[in-house]
Amino acid sequence: MNVCFVYVTDRQGFDLATLSAISLGMSQPRPCHIRIFCHKFLPQPSKDLADAVAKLGINLSFSPVEDAVAEQHETHGHVTTPTLLKLRAVENLVSDYDRVVFLDNDMLVFKDLEIDKLNFGAYPIAAVADMDLADTGVLRHSDWQNDPEQAADIGSYFNAGLLVFESSNWNNDFLTCYEAALDRHDHGCSYKIDCTSIDQCALNLVFEDNWLRLSTTYNMQASSKFTESWKTASVRHYCGPRKYVPLSFFRSDRRDVKYLNAIHRLLGRRTSKLAILYELFHALNCIRNQRSSVAIRNLLHALEAQRNLARLPRQRRGDRRQLA
Repeated sequence: MNVCFVYVTDRQGFDLATLSAISLGMSQPRPCHIRIFCHKFLPQPSKDLADAVAKLGINLSFSPVEDAVAEQHETHGHVTTPTLLKLRAVENLVSDYDRVVFLDNDMLVFKDLEIDKLNFGAYPIAAVADMDLADTGVLRHSDWQNDPEQAADIGSYFNAGLLVFESSNWNNDFLTCYEAALDRHDHGCSYKIDCTSIDQCALNLVFEDNWLRLSTTYNMQASSKFTESWKTASVRHYCGPRKYVPLSFFRSDRRDVKYLNAIHRLLGRRTSKLAILYELFHALNCIRNQRSSVAIRNLLHALEAQRNLARLPRQRRGDRRQLA
């Protein structure tokens, strides 16, 4: 199966995209095809990057990307204009690859994602449910922690940090629908209060009830960083204003440090020798946040239980409801 991994970035986010791309090369089968779409710049890759790419067997290329219709929309905070262009970038590739995997540049990939083994059926995309527990977020109306009957609502809105596209199910109308959804979002968000995630909400409108739910390990979001799930996730998504670099005591653990050290060595950069110290401070922070992280642990458990239930045949799902 022919798979391509895709990033969209501006000049400011290019170094993060580079580090994330190297993490793909370290974790995915060779050859690993990666395309970085660049907004309003084209990079001049360093010799160190070229050497790392060659050593890992990465097929890496850079392309410009623009979309005047999408770019006219206002973005907020750490969400930048390139995030509006992810669907345009994917559209450029679906005719050349069986599956296209979009990733935000604030992700590190630790394990083989086995993209070829995903069973899409008729779904055009696969994603992981969003894990934002903020009062302004999509979960604000859900009483899923106290009422199991509302558990079905929690996984209906996905995080757009990692999206896997099944090219055979691609529809040429998706981009037109997305642009219309961006226009609609300018007048109000259907999901959130004081929304700043315009691209994510627009994509959820386009693919509403038409996406395959992936295990949370494919996109373990930073809200879970003090849970056991974060320790073993295949993909860590450092969403929010603080990313995986620079390393930070209390937030970075030994897994971060060792993996980033391996990436930095490939790129001829300085490494950190304080992995055990970062692990100690992070462990202390996990203890300190034990009580406050109960909600996210419950959410992760509910999402996985819901996903497992959805994979059961219809009759067996009915039996499970009756037993509950």
